Amino acid sequence: MSYKNLLKDIKENNVTNVYLFFGREKYLINKGMELVKDRYFSNTNDESFNYNFYDGINDDIDVVLNSCETLPFMGEKRIVIVKSKETFSGNKSAMGKEGEEKLINYVPNIPDTTCLIFIAGEKIDKRKKLVKEIKSNGKVIEFDKLDKISLLKWIQKVLKSNHKGISKTALEGLVNSLGYLDRDSSSTLYDVENEVKKLCNYIADKEMIELSDIEKIMTKPLENNIFLLVDSVANKNSNLALKMFNQMLIGGEPEGRILHMIVRQFKILNRVKIMIDRGYTASAIAPKISLPQYIAKKYVKQSNGFSAKDILKILNLAAESERKIKTGKIQSKLAIEMLIIEFCR
Repeated sequence: MSYKNLLKDIKENNVTNVYLFFGREKYLINKGMELVKDRYFSNTNDESFNYNFYDGINDDIDVVLNSCETLPFMGEKRIVIVKSKETFSGNKSAMGKEGEEKLINYVPNIPDTTCLIFIAGEKIDKRKKLVKEIKSNGKVIEFDKLDKISLLKWIQKVLKSNHKGISKTALEGLVNSLGYLDRDSSSTLYDVENEVKKLCNYIADKEMIELSDIEKIMTKPLENNIFLLVDSVANKNSNLALKMFNQMLIGGEPEGRILHMIVRQFKILNRVKIMIDRGYTASAIAPKISLPQYIAKKYVKQSNGFSAKDILKILNLAAESERKIKTGKIQSKLAIEMLIIEFCR
């Protein structure tokens, strides 16, 4: 189940007795907790009397269970939140086998006056008996990264709360600049929110955000810079490619990571080139390389600047440079500069 299922539960007044939250998007997990609390707590006193938070489960599981058994004071529900990554992963539980068994036996008997929410890490071991028991008696919800449509709506909501508007073209440019949707991106909604607020502050009294504002203020993630560097290579523009490389160094990116991302880019282009030769369209290629369709289209366009032979030659040259760097035969910065010049021949 996803974040939307929790929203539906709250809207329909169907909040269950026990939840297990996990996933990559901590922003949504924290938002989910706040929404459950807002549903039952109308003021500070409600929260003071009817809310317990435990950061981790120790050997004394009875403390948590006693909180669950305590009736809410002049309220509808008692909210008990337990944060424990280890309990739901493959690692040994901090509360021990006996404590875990006690919790497993308690889950089906949580009183209707209590909502018990467990917060796990990014991943859980779905084979664990405790996870299965929660799923049988409540709901296990994964808070994954938003898809493109949900992200667009979420950004528009943030902008509206800041009394700003944005055109469809500018919104598309903003999403592309953020890099949130990229497969290997570690960006979270917290990062997106900070960038959007920074953009709102930049345009000051202007009501509408334009594409030019985004291009001036938004910091392009490494993936975007690598894409531009490879575009420069495709156009045989070594000066621009070297300029992009040095800008990344000035921005604090390690030389090894830059080389790794360049190689990654050409590996993707190699796969794209093979699929194009087999008659695949951009829409068919997108799921094959696990990227959104609009990004896949960019790769298809970029691959037109290289022959299949060129891409394989570049990958071989990069592999040889990596070997020389690791064996100390050449400095990494010089090796990458020489590679870029060779790529542009």
